[in-house]
Amino acid sequence: MVSTLAKKELINNPEYYKNLTKRFPVEIVSPFEEIIKLDLHRTFPNDEFFKDERNIIKLKNILLAYSRRNVTLGYCQGFNFIVGRIMKVIENEVILKIK
Repeated sequence: MVSTLAKKELINNPEYYKNLTKRFPVEIVSPFEEIIKLDLHRTFPNDEFFKDERNIIKLKNILLAYSRRNVTLGYCQGFNFIVGRIMKVIENEVILKIK
């Protein structure tokens, strides 16, 4: 977390992640949203962790937040596997927000 300054960002702007995931204007649809939805259930399909729908929702939130925060890069197939592995180590979705 130190290298990304995520902890500092979380302290300075505690609603930032929530705004990217929950309060993002409905009229602004991420062009990556459909691709992300397709990849969610492809993420380690035999892993019990990802059979839990709550973890799929967390994965979706993180990937959407990243694609909204970094619009020039957005989402690339394979991000789901990177974030999925990190999720198994760090359980707090808010701390996982990727800068």
